Amino acid sequence: MNHAQNALSIILLMISSICFAQDSPSVLNGKIVTRDGIFEGIVILNTSKEISVLSDNKGYFSIRSHVNDTIRFISPNHTEYQYVVNEFDIKRSPVLFPLEPLYSINRLDEIVITKIDSDALGFTDKYTRRYTPAERKLRTAKTGGGMIPVDPFINMLSGRMSMLKKNLAYEKTDHRVEKLLETITNERLVDYYQIPVDYVEGFAYYAVTKEGIKDLLNATIVDLKELERDLTPVVFEFLEMIKNKKGEEI
Repeated sequence: MNHAQNALSIILLMISSICFAQDSPSVLNGKIVTRDGIFEGIVILNTSKEISVLSDNKGYFSIRSHVNDTIRFISPNHTEYQYVVNEFDIKRSPVLFPLEPLYSINRLDEIVITKIDSDALGFTDKYTRRYTPAERKLRTAKTGGGMIPVDPFINMLSGRMSMLKKNLAYEKTDHRVEKLLETITNERLVDYYQIPVDYVEGFAYYAVTKEGIKDLLNATIVDLKELERDLTPVVFEFLEMIKNKKGEEI
């Protein structure tokens, strides 16, 4: 009987220890690694806990996390990256997170583009469905480009479909950012909302991750009053992130 009671006590103690370990706050200490040398102002978002921080000028950051939390890295200069925290990440310091530049090619000082498309040549009308470059690539991958549909099966195996879908998602995110900055000017974001000039684009990328703002920007005609109403609490969140980041640097 005593042996059974002792065994039960040990089991209960182990369960209590596990629960305490799961409930106790943990911090993920990370460092962003990039080829382009841009480290500062990248948004690190814990989607599981709905908290976020900004990286410092060397790419370091700390964010409250538990095992299995999902971390997203959002930057106007890099492809979006998502990561699930494991038990070893909490013990390591720092954990390295490589981000790929959004545009790996060299940027030219000036490009002159002459637009000659199917509309100009008279091959389309107002009823023709128009696709963006990312949508065209995804459609070709799905349909095989009108030929024997062997490519869709191969693409599924090779992972190309997944890559094309991500590219389409990035294109849509960029479109929402452009739409936000067209609807609410840089001047208003800086003068009225007090967003620092250097953080305007980063704020736009952060704002379009919010479902309410995303839905408003997906509309053909954006409701400015609704957008500014939903944007106000996001501004406070973002400014608080900047304040905390600068406080850590002092």
